[in-house]
Amino acid sequence: MTTVRALIVDNKPFMAERTKGVVDHGFKTLNWQVDWETPDSILAALRMVQDLPKFDFAIIDYALEHGETGQSVVAEIRLRQGLDCYILVVTAEADDHPSFRELSMGAGANEAIIRGRLTTTSTGNHGSDKWDAESLARRIRKHMKALGRVHDFEIKFGEDTGTQSMLSGLGEPPGARGDVIDRGEHIARTLILEFLERDNDAGAILHVNRLAPGRSGAHVCKVRRVQAGQPAESFVLKIGLDRAALEAERTANDKAARVLTPQVLVTHSGGLKTDRSSDYGALAAALANNAVTLDSWLRSTETTTTQARQVADELFGGHLKSLFQESLRQDRDTSQWLATAPLHRLRIEDALETYAPVWAHPQGVHRKDVDDLVALLRTYVEAGSLPGVDRSMIDKTVVYVHAFGDLHASNVLVQTVGRPRPVLVDASQYGPHHWATDSTRLLVDLVLQVRRSGVESMLWSAVADDCAYADALCGYAGDADARCGFAGDAAGELTTPVDAFIAQVVTEQRKYLCIAELGLRDAFWHWQWHVALAREFLRQGSRPGMLPTRAVVALSAAASHLRRAAKALGH
Repeated sequence: MTTVRALIVDNKPFMAERTKGVVDHGFKTLNWQVDWETPDSILAALRMVQDLPKFDFAIIDYALEHGETGQSVVAEIRLRQGLDCYILVVTAEADDHPSFRELSMGAGANEAIIRGRLTTTSTGNHGSDKWDAESLARRIRKHMKALGRVHDFEIKFGEDTGTQSMLSGLGEPPGARGDVIDRGEHIARTLILEFLERDNDAGAILHVNRLAPGRSGAHVCKVRRVQAGQPAESFVLKIGLDRAALEAERTANDKAARVLTPQVLVTHSGGLKTDRSSDYGALAAALANNAVTLDSWLRSTETTTTQARQVADELFGGHLKSLFQESLRQDRDTSQWLATAPLHRLRIEDALETYAPVWAHPQGVHRKDVDDLVALLRTYVEAGSLPGVDRSMIDKTVVYVHAFGDLHASNVLVQTVGRPRPVLVDASQYGPHHWATDSTRLLVDLVLQVRRSGVESMLWSAVADDCAYADALCGYAGDADARCGFAGDAAGELTTPVDAFIAQVVTEQRKYLCIAELGLRDAFWHWQWHVALAREFLRQGSRPGMLPTRAVVALSAAASHLRRAAKALGH
């Protein structure tokens, strides 16, 4: 039987005994027992907090002797024990102390209630606001689970660099708990339990690993639940401080789920949960046990090029095609699409200023036409103009469809048991986008972040080949002068699953992007494809933290695709 240590502070002994009896009843339903300390004064209580081992929980009467309140005891517990002790403040004199709850919680209490709500039965209590004895015992047990102090239940965090980095990010600044990793673990445990705690979880182990870096500072992790006699289960959690963004993501996901076919999109369950001690919020969703991110799967030595092509075909030729249906299409002003947002414009200007010297340097890329390329990119960014193209040559409108909106190799997951199958997570940017948005965003992400990653991505000697590869991302088969061609489109030439995936998307782009259904003639879709690629290379290549080699590849590819767009308009 589990034993928990508790402190009760009340200047009325008979009320202390009554409260102990109620709470004992609640813990007996969990097969736990309580070892109580019952000081006879505030001074004695303060000495116990200072001298005795940590308490698991404390129940403190707000109105004590000589007009004193329990706030001093609450504050001392927090000072000595941090967040380890669950503190409940009670009072039977709420009319005399109308602000007791705000004052108690301001001192550090977990909750403050009117004493009459703490009963042996749940009569008069409802839902998450239940304060009967068993509900209180469960609250305290949950608090102890978040601290890792329940012996038959464990949340284990991966020792890998990614998971430890996630915990460090969650724990900054350390605040009351002192240690950054310790605080990060507490925040993660608290939010995991909000979604995944169960009554019968004796012997359960929840394994937590970072799944992918979230956008806008959020953290995405995978939780795998293992318990004897129960099937293993997996979940994905996204944890972030921007709760408005998380709520917007949940709403966008719901909208996307009504369009995408069943089993394609991982949908949230349980709404938005919050850790009050840190202000972090989280969303959660059930996940196939064997799901890994697309980038991890494509890098795996067990993945074949044939499987990579099949997953690309299922993703673009199956899952995403429903977003191109006629009822979701609309025409948008072309100049609006060509315009560069102020933030992106600033980042691109910074990237050009930073990387133009190495772009031209003999020990860098050694491009001799860098000044022309920089001028070309600046003209596009500032005016939305293509090189040598008169505005009258450009159609006034472009087609928008509903798109996933932010498709990248970390929000596409692949289920790896049996035939690999793709699923989608995080449709926070779902909505109207240019028809090439999803495909170009994923292709550029793969080229810059996944293909030839690791040490190889840092070598200037590989940049020329990478630029040539990025320049050729088009499967247009028009006349000889306008033909682009893709160097990696022959199955015999493919050496990696990443290349196979990219080649499948490029060579099948007409089918995947419903070019015929959208009514786009060749020259019309061809120049837009190249502009869409250029925009993505500029957007992703100018992000803070991008490797210099990758940034230069992105700038080079953007300039090349803008030139190809201009050439396509001339045919």
